[in-house]
Parts: sequence; structure tokens; C-alpha cells
Amino acid sequence: MANEQLGFDVEWRAAPEPLRRALALAYEALAAGGLAVGAVLTDTDGKPVAEGRNEAYEDGTGTGPLRGTPLAHAEMNALGAARTGWDLATATLWSTQEPCSMCVAAAEFTGVGQVRYLAPDPWALSSGTGAGSAADPGRPHWLLVANAMFLRSVVVASEGSGQSRILTHHRVVEPETTAFHDSLPPGLPTAASPEDWLRPHWAALADLATARELRTRR
Repeated sequence: MANEQLGFDVEWRAAPEPLRRALALAYEALAAGGLAVGAVLTDTDGKPVAEGRNEAYEDGTGTGPLRGTPLAHAEMNALGAARTGWDLATATLWSTQEPCSMCVAAAEFTGVGQVRYLAPDPWALSSGTGAGSAADPGRPHWLLVANAMFLRSVVVASEGSGQSRILTHHRVVEPETTAFHDSLPPGLPTAASPEDWLRPHWAALADLATARELRTRR
């Protein structure tokens, strides 16, 4: 267990700060019962200067400028926290998921220089509207984490209505992600942070990340 925890801590500390913060925001959204997506806007030096999480389904717990509205995607809340005078041409918008067309348009309209995302959007993939080919998680572990959190938030929201179509689809196209999702305790997480939530499962996550790398290289 000690080596497993050490392995997680080494990998977590090695990940870029905006990646860790975006995942932490997605975890906050998941723990609050919302849709698990987080986004961070960084300056030219990679320092986070604005952030947001998906709050479209939250009225009381969120703090973003658009909370409780259909516009309250993580990327929109991050951009809404930026200031008009900022030069966003040198900024990077990080997201845990592939941004939807609304968020892509908002990033283009505001002049954001670069958009990076950790994982393909499960909703977009299941409906055939997303490619996900530009996902850039750095390490494959973070792709699995981002989408496992997303899937868990959808599964919890759809409990009682049968298995979510997104989860069913992902069992075929992303078997490692769904295997990691299924290995986690049921329901919403109660750990204080994503680090505390993920650390006990790091060995399984590392094995599944390796399996995904081997599968996608074929």
C-alpha cells in the first residue's frame, strides 16, 4: 500500500498545475452532484489565472457567474472569470473534457490562444458528434480519471432509469475507462480531495492506463 500511495503522489506532483487543478474542479462538481468537468485558464507562463467547473445543474452550491443556467459549462465559467482587458492570445484553456461547440466558439470569440483537454467527451462520442482525437492528457492515467468522473456523474444522475447509454457505449469504445469506473466505490465520492479518492486505486489505474496505451497503439 505504501508503494502504491508513493507512486500516486509522484505522478500527481509531476502533472502540470493546471491539469491537477482542472481535475480537482471536476471532482468538486462530481462530489456536489453535478457534471464532473473542470476548466482552468492559464497565462503565457502556465500560471492559472481563472477557473470554473460545470454548474449547469447547480443553483445553491456553485459560485460561477453562470451557475444554474444551461450556459454554465466549466469552460464558460472559466472564461467568465477572465477580464476584458486580458490578452488571451497567449493564454491556454485547459479542460478535463473535449469542449462542446458552444465552448469552442466562446474560446475562439474571446481570442484564447490554445485549448487543451484531457479526455474525449463521452456524450459527444456516444452521439457521434465528437472525435476526441486531440485529447492531450500528458499521461493516459489522467484521461481515465477525467472520464471515469464524468461517467460517474452521469450514472448517479440517471440511477433508477437503467444503465446510461453513455456507459453502455463506453464499455465498447473505452473499456479501460469503464473498468476503472466500475472499480470505484458506488455513488458520489466522499473523500476530501481527488488525491484522497484516487490514491487507494492507483495500482489498478496504472495497469488500466498501460492496457489502454497498448490497445490504442495497435
